Amino acid sequence: MKRTWIRILSFGVAALLALQVLPWRPAAAGFTSFSPVLSLLGAWAARTAMLSMLLGLPILILAWFHSRWFCRWLCPVGLAAETAGRLHPAARRRFARWPNLGRGLLLVLVGGAAAGYPLFIWLDPLSIFNGFFSAWKTPPAWSSGLLAAGLPLVLLLSWFAPQAWCQRVCPLGAAQDLLAGLRRLRKPAAVPIPPAGTPAPAACTRRDFLGIAAGGAAALGLRRFLRLPSRVVRPPGALPEDRFTGLCARCGACIHSCPYGILRPDAGDSGLTGLLAPVADYSKAHCFEFCNECTQVCPTGAIERLDLAAKRNRAMGLAEVDRNRCIAWRDGEYCMVCHEFCP
Repeated sequence: MKRTWIRILSFGVAALLALQVLPWRPAAAGFTSFSPVLSLLGAWAARTAMLSMLLGLPILILAWFHSRWFCRWLCPVGLAAETAGRLHPAARRRFARWPNLGRGLLLVLVGGAAAGYPLFIWLDPLSIFNGFFSAWKTPPAWSSGLLAAGLPLVLLLSWFAPQAWCQRVCPLGAAQDLLAGLRRLRKPAAVPIPPAGTPAPAACTRRDFLGIAAGGAAALGLRRFLRLPSRVVRPPGALPEDRFTGLCARCGACIHSCPYGILRPDAGDSGLTGLLAPVADYSKAHCFEFCNECTQVCPTGAIERLDLAAKRNRAMGLAEVDRNRCIAWRDGEYCMVCHEFCP
């Protein structure tokens, strides 16, 4: 009963953080940064050191001594998935014969992070949870609906095959299992017997190294392909396209934090690799030069943390002049407005 109440409280706090109810914007990044998949692998892939990455370390330390402690006590997606599974008790052992996709996803993610393009980082449970709440801040569109669909899909999978998401798909759960396996390799008698239905932790094998190599090779191939020019405008401080689309966790934190509503999920304008990553839409407003909210909430380093002075001098894209609308070109009149406003 004690664990149940702690999990419910954790779910409520996580929802408030995802909704960015707290006035301190970095709290949104702090919530997602508790996942070492986002904070540590993201920082490694971005080749940067962020203070928020330290938030992911306690989860790894706890996993070393108590496998899946975070899953059993604090993970909001874990609580929601477990609740959905209880609605279909007849299928509670259906997942047992499924392959451990989570371990494979984790290995590919690690290899991709080494190459600067962590594939499947958007499958992190905290990213999925945050994306669900962030999607409601955007105008109704199929892309915002797709951003919100992650959590309902996890719940649907958990209803069809209880525990399947947590035990067979979630890369964060697989990371904790891997650490428990490494500890058991060192001290076999010190690790308690896991609960029924929990996959047995295993140490690294040759297949694991092949998975990491495959992730690195795929990441390098995608980065080479993505060096082509992109026609979309990313948030200020976004890394180059051949790194940004891999590092972006699609958590929606930057979209939710924008007070002017110019950021929206990419509806495929930059191709499949950029789907649901944030793009700037200036149809109703512009990026105010004295605002840097979106640069403060990214948990992976896909968007650099910029102070106001740096943000005002960071180019988001290359301006093009429409001579048919510019009064200086069209009418031959004197005008210096763009010159006066450009920092």
